[in-house]
Amino acid sequence: MSAEVREAIAQAANAVDGIHVSAYFRQTTKPGDGMVRLERINRDTSGFGYMNIWQVLVVLPQDIAQAEQYLDEKVSDLVEAISEELIVTSVTPQQLALDTGTIPVVLIEGNRAT
Repeated sequence: MSAEVREAIAQAANAVDGIHVSAYFRQTTKPGDGMVRLERINRDTSGFGYMNIWQVLVVLPQDIAQAEQYLDEKVSDLVEAISEELIVTSVTPQQLALDTGTIPVVLIEGNRAT
């Protein structure tokens, strides 16, 4: 759960043109902006160690049709880039609730040994 891991994951995502992911939370609604989140820590199958489950959250355009097109254009490159730092296990489009309403986002989740 080190700052170096967060930074490495963010930098991997930032290798994709138009993506600006920070290592820690920041409130933003600009498409392409995002952040790295530690989702949870699971015991690994050996019972001796742990696996960190990380998420990269990226904001999509407000218009749903544009959000879907943006996702079509970026998701393969994002997954490929993030796979340099994580074993990507899922890609989930969602709505993020803010105090001003909801915004479309995509969560790319993966794991990495502690």
